[in-house]
Amino acid sequence: MPFRATFASAAVLAAALSFAASTFAQPSTGTNESSEYKVVCGDECLREFAERFLYGITHNAPSAVPLAPNVRYTENGVELAIGDALWATADGLGENQLVFTDPASGGIQLYAAVVESGLPSMLAARLKVENRQITEIETSVLRRNEGDESINRFAVNRPIWWERVPPNRRVSRQALIDIADSYFEGITQSRGDITPFHDDCVRFENGNQMTLVADAPNPVQRMSCREQFDTGRLVIVTSISNRRYLVVDEENQIVSAIATFDHRGDLSSVPMERGRSYTPQGVFARPMSFLIFESFKVIDGKIKQIEATVLQVPYRMHPGWPAR
Repeated sequence: MPFRATFASAAVLAAALSFAASTFAQPSTGTNESSEYKVVCGDECLREFAERFLYGITHNAPSAVPLAPNVRYTENGVELAIGDALWATADGLGENQLVFTDPASGGIQLYAAVVESGLPSMLAARLKVENRQITEIETSVLRRNEGDESINRFAVNRPIWWERVPPNRRVSRQALIDIADSYFEGITQSRGDITPFHDDCVRFENGNQMTLVADAPNPVQRMSCREQFDTGRLVIVTSISNRRYLVVDEENQIVSAIATFDHRGDLSSVPMERGRSYTPQGVFARPMSFLIFESFKVIDGKIKQIEATVLQVPYRMHPGWPAR
């Protein structure tokens, strides 16, 4: 699918401004208690907020987005003013968008292809909606080179994400979080037996399929999710810090996470035999971290599909948001 920018009409902007004005007028209930009468921003409502945000940030139009007066915005872990960075340099949206919502918390986690200064960028974002206003915007922007074909495979809205899971095959909200956390534990412990994977689990990372690629020249890329964990090579991730699970879709059994993968470089202190016998190579031989946005589709309590962005950042960099 070709990568191109798409631009909204003046009518869309007018509608966005009207939406923003009406949302600012919504009063707070002033209570943390809920009942059967509590009105929440459901999936459709949250998707409209995601649409307004994507329009606003890619058209230098903050006024088109229903932002709270105290909204907080970060890009790649740095707190910035609304209108700065991607708000100022984006030219429009690309073809692909993948949006996950959590009506229970007012959370949104999305992935979108973006045109920035004429070049492709990969945007991952977490939004928090409260009282019909966006109060938190946390983004990771991966800036790619001209002609990078991975942008065409990034944030593809694949049918697997919306495959219906009957109620009797679903797990609870906390279980979804625990499954995602077991994925991170499987990495740090370099084990495949503590994370529930489907045999045909597929992981996409920065637009590239990283598992079950039959003709891949790298044998690790031909493996399943569990087989990769079982190789022991993930011991190079010496810790996974700042883990947060703020967007959980119980109905569709999707859990989204943000975390920092830390690479110490020296594995002499890793308390595992294979850690002490493995020598990191290349970039992994020196201290650095990755800021990770990652979403998991769970069916029958097992991970079936993964979408992730991976951005290199300074070693043990804090993402700028509190643990919750």
